[in-house]
Amino acid sequence: MLTTSKTILVQRNRPVLASLAVVASQIIFYKLIDSIGSSDNDLALYIVSIASGVGTFLALKVNARFSKERTFVNVILSDNKDAMIELREFLKEHKITNLTTDGYTKDWQKTIAITAYAETKEQSHLIDDYISHSQSKFKRLIQKQ
Repeated sequence: MLTTSKTILVQRNRPVLASLAVVASQIIFYKLIDSIGSSDNDLALYIVSIASGVGTFLALKVNARFSKERTFVNVILSDNKDAMIELREFLKEHKITNLTTDGYTKDWQKTIAITAYAETKEQSHLIDDYISHSQSKFKRLIQKQ
């Protein structure tokens, strides 16, 4: 669990906490290796290996539970330029960061493409609701950051 936590802390640029997790995990690791190496029992090896897997699972669950919400990058496309302009105004009204760029339809008609950065679940739900209740057809790709 400590090793997985260390990896998460490194990715989040928390050097002090990551270093403390490394120190603690190394002490435990070397103590376990010493105990397992000096015993003639394979059962201890299996128990420690299974505990490592369970620790990783728990660390990921705890991280998901207590971490800040992820940013969901929504790339939204439509052949209907007017519908895209309305969507852009909706995003602006709800203070959802977005990037609007020129785009083209399959028939090479000019339209726009919107990349919306939903930083909370609420913002993501607003985009979901807007698209599901719209009369226009949208193509939406979601990338988790």
